[in-house]
Amino acid sequence: MEKKSEEIVEISHVTNRYRDSGSGIFSKTKMTRVLNDVSLTIHRDEIFGLVGESGCGKSTLGKAVLGLIPFEGTIRVSGMEYSRRNRTEFSSCVQAVFQDPLSSLNPRRTIAATLEEPLLVHGIGTKESRRQKAIEMLELVGLDASYADRLPRELSGGQRQRVCIGAALMIDPELVIADEATSALDVSVGAQILNLFQEIHDKKEFAMLFISHNLNVVYYLCDRIAVMYRGCIVEQGDAESLYNAPLHPYTRMLLSAIPEIEQADELAGYGFTETRRESAAGACDFYHRCPYATEACKKRPELESVIAPGQGREHLVRCWNPVRDQEG
Repeated sequence: MEKKSEEIVEISHVTNRYRDSGSGIFSKTKMTRVLNDVSLTIHRDEIFGLVGESGCGKSTLGKAVLGLIPFEGTIRVSGMEYSRRNRTEFSSCVQAVFQDPLSSLNPRRTIAATLEEPLLVHGIGTKESRRQKAIEMLELVGLDASYADRLPRELSGGQRQRVCIGAALMIDPELVIADEATSALDVSVGAQILNLFQEIHDKKEFAMLFISHNLNVVYYLCDRIAVMYRGCIVEQGDAESLYNAPLHPYTRMLLSAIPEIEQADELAGYGFTETRRESAAGACDFYHRCPYATEACKKRPELESVIAPGQGREHLVRCWNPVRDQEG
């Protein structure tokens, strides 16, 4: 159910481009757009899911919010707008948990030293108080004090990810970004980490942006979900209605659990075919893959509010003809 608390994160018209020089000697350099005018808000105490296929731009958006890459537009967290000049101060509001816990941890530093590092960087506490908070954080993420003096190589993958979660929470950030935080773990351990996210979120006051390619995982954990395709949001709504009454063809494709769009036999019953339309300049981003595309779709639609059938709840959806039968 959508939460109505304060909007703690405001992402407005964010665009990101990178320079592509091509693979040939005489290839011309061009600018490729990864994020295309992305806008969304996240409420305090809300877990917001961002889902889409690999390469759609969801992790790029996470990096933009973290201030790791340049972007156009504005990003505000707790009223503070990101800029290069306030990068350190801004980082105290935003922390992240990444996909591979082993590469996120310094192999030569003890777990306690890893947890204390954010406090040291921001000049928080004394040596004794930092150690005490590290011990308390270990308990919060389901590890006892005996782990404090261990090295990352002595821990399992799930235990390392618990340490990474603890490190992200040490300075009490307003926003935690979890980018594919369970995809490198096996299913049972990943489920434990999802439950840990939920338990900690219920105890502490922060917003979370949970990024994943798995819509089932996002549905399980998140209050609201945004679906991203080719760098733009194509649908957004509360988790329950978006999962049960998707309005955009791309969202329905994700829910169909079809591994590859090229698999014509599996797609035939769903309405997708092997034949792809040629991309058209200025067209809907999904035009070249959509089985429902019409002449109207050669013009790019805006993200507009639509009532989900049978749900009575509003979605934001970027589609000229979003209301389909829900039988698939």
